[in-house]
Amino acid sequence: MPPLLPDAWVSQVYQHANIVDVVSNYLPLRQQGRNHVGLCPFHNEKTPSFSVNPDNNVYHCFGCKAGGNVVQFVMEMEKLTYPEALRHLAKMYGLPPPPEQRNDPEEQQQRSRRERLMEANREAAQYFFDQLWQPHGREALNYLHKRGVDDSIIRRFGIGFSGEGWQGLLDFMKGKGYSLEDLNDAGLITIKESHQYDQFRKRVMFPIINLYGQTLGFGGRALGDIQPKYLNTQDTLIFNKRNHVYGINLLKKQRDLKYLVLVEGYMDVVALTQHGVQGVVATLGTALTAEQVRLMKRFSSNIHIAYDGDEPGQTAALRALALMHQEGIDASVLVFPDGQDPDDMIRSQGAEAFFALKPMPGMAFRLMRLERQYDLGLDDSRREFAKQACALVRSLHDPVEADHYLGNISMKTGIAKEVLAEQVRTKSRGLSKTSHDVRTANRSVSRMHRSMADAAESTLAALLASGYLPKGLVHESDFEDEHVRPVAEALLEGNSPAEILGGMEDESQRALASALFNRISDWEPDQAIQAADDCLHTIRISKLNKRIAQLAEDIKAQEGSQQTLSLHLIQELQMELVKLKQSWGGK
Repeated sequence: MPPLLPDAWVSQVYQHANIVDVVSNYLPLRQQGRNHVGLCPFHNEKTPSFSVNPDNNVYHCFGCKAGGNVVQFVMEMEKLTYPEALRHLAKMYGLPPPPEQRNDPEEQQQRSRRERLMEANREAAQYFFDQLWQPHGREALNYLHKRGVDDSIIRRFGIGFSGEGWQGLLDFMKGKGYSLEDLNDAGLITIKESHQYDQFRKRVMFPIINLYGQTLGFGGRALGDIQPKYLNTQDTLIFNKRNHVYGINLLKKQRDLKYLVLVEGYMDVVALTQHGVQGVVATLGTALTAEQVRLMKRFSSNIHIAYDGDEPGQTAALRALALMHQEGIDASVLVFPDGQDPDDMIRSQGAEAFFALKPMPGMAFRLMRLERQYDLGLDDSRREFAKQACALVRSLHDPVEADHYLGNISMKTGIAKEVLAEQVRTKSRGLSKTSHDVRTANRSVSRMHRSMADAAESTLAALLASGYLPKGLVHESDFEDEHVRPVAEALLEGNSPAEILGGMEDESQRALASALFNRISDWEPDQAIQAADDCLHTIRISKLNKRIAQLAEDIKAQEGSQQTLSLHLIQELQMELVKLKQSWGGK
């Protein structure tokens, strides 16, 4: 059960929250008629099927069927509860928090816990930052200065230092009123039996901050021979390494980003940013995840992978390319000479050398890495390379691009491009039966959805949502479809589309409703009224036909006067049907 927030306050949030503005914070939109469209953030696609309707303050994806109102969009993107999403939007639009009212105890407890842990991390970040400038932080400050990091960048990233004592942070935080449970749940201390001590000791500290400036955790780089070299906050109620990237909090301030630069380490982000490179982010000590790719995709679908130039870094770049391809991103790779990493290169050669690097398209990089596995001076090796290279090219959907790479493979192997193209086609045909079966199944599903979407009742409900139909034209009795009828009833009762979606917990019902609310966007009022009239005629003709068919079926089991009465009713209904069709222009 959601917490009881005042209806007036909730309505105020809905009135102020413009869904186009909110969604535009996460993905680029372009206007198409009255609606706005873009690439869906909830599934992989290259052709926009995500539609935002500003009139109804709702969204719908015609690909994956995700849909809802502005609050539900924030819930999905930020993984928030309904009350948390409302408060998030209220803060975004400068609205006051809701008046105190009875809340669901469980939700209130979780929200308070999240806020408490974020406050603890904020206090810890300030503590670490202050320690850096103390005499015992001199070693860490010298380390940063030797790495070329100036004081202004240190302040910009909030970099700090954790001393080598076992309870420095623990004692400080206890003095601020935090309990051992608070500190343990925030990942700031370790508790073993009767002993408690700081999680981070003798490390340069990098606060991990989300899009909204909230400190969720830390990454610590060891000074000296302490192991592990890098240590991150473990997963907590507010932090999971899979869902965040380092440096994301700075992207909102960087306008007109043409691309993002994905690096491996915190120091790479710091160094590149100091030298004027924008859009730099890093994973958090783990392999790249789909969640991180989707987070980056909010800012740009053009991503340059700038991993270390050594063998592990280049292998990781291959894995990142594969993952980004799955998420609908055609990423490129920056290849650093002599196995350097981005930090080393930009400090030794300057920003000009970095900007002079030409991003290598993902396919070109994959083929380059594949070629290194073969000795192209040997016939057998050339043939095997050609086969494996064709398997990679097969994943390309652009014929021109595929032809370009096949030409390059032909030059390297001496095998005619036509033969290589046949190799690609031969393997593709081997998969044709399975592909055909999948396509057939998908077409069947698509036909089912189109049939439902084109039905008269669905169209009539969509027209109701437009607000163009005069009161009294449409009635509850005009709807028989068990899925459409509840939506129509809610509209006839005066509820807005956004309010209706807000009250739907069933995802399939919400998908249907959001599809209805996004169908009619560019019609004028007179067009809507005419279309509604057509829908009503179709519905009433359908009802008459259904009644006639039922009576005809009943007659089979009837006798005498009962049968005569049914025949008479059928004749009357058929006459009514003829009149109805004539009044509709003979349709």
